[in-house]
Amino acid sequence: MSYKSKPEVVTFFNERAKGWSNRINPRNHEIAEIMINRLAIRDGDSVLDVGAGTGILFSLLKNRRLGQYVALDISNKMVEEFLDSHPGTDVRCLDYEADVLLESNFDFAIIFNSIPHFDNLNGVFLNAYTNLKAGGKFSISHSRTREGLKEHYSRIGYIPAKEPIPTDETLYQLSKEYGFKNVVIENREYFFFSCKK
Repeated sequence: MSYKSKPEVVTFFNERAKGWSNRINPRNHEIAEIMINRLAIRDGDSVLDVGAGTGILFSLLKNRRLGQYVALDISNKMVEEFLDSHPGTDVRCLDYEADVLLESNFDFAIIFNSIPHFDNLNGVFLNAYTNLKAGGKFSISHSRTREGLKEHYSRIGYIPAKEPIPTDETLYQLSKEYGFKNVVIENREYFFFSCKK
């Protein structure tokens, strides 16, 4: 497994979209639930789910009374799988590294388990800032730690061209550059980053 260009990323996920939900490790659901609770998402809040895949976050958020939920993914087949499982959900096939300006702003912009597949972190941070309300939170989290993810990649024979999860230094720098504050970074049982607009 190795891809370098955006079309290769899309192809990789399009080829694996069918049955993706059935292959998700139950631990991913546990970590996603912990992350949702850490962010303190409440009734009436709006959530932008970036790199949403087939809808792991939505499966945990759907019974909360959210004000708005929008999911984005670059893979059209992942979007199709998401909609097969959760018909009527607002799921859009968009590239979050390009300019994204949605029709409303959100309380939360969340990237769960998909940050390794983003290359243009400036675009990611700019889009998060642009699409958040004042006081909104941007979060990047992963069910594995940085070290755990590298070990996983090593086991499956994938050699990433960059750090799969950005370094603390990179995250602090980007947060500052795009005007975010209240930065939290943890890399213990799983990886968690959040900042506030």
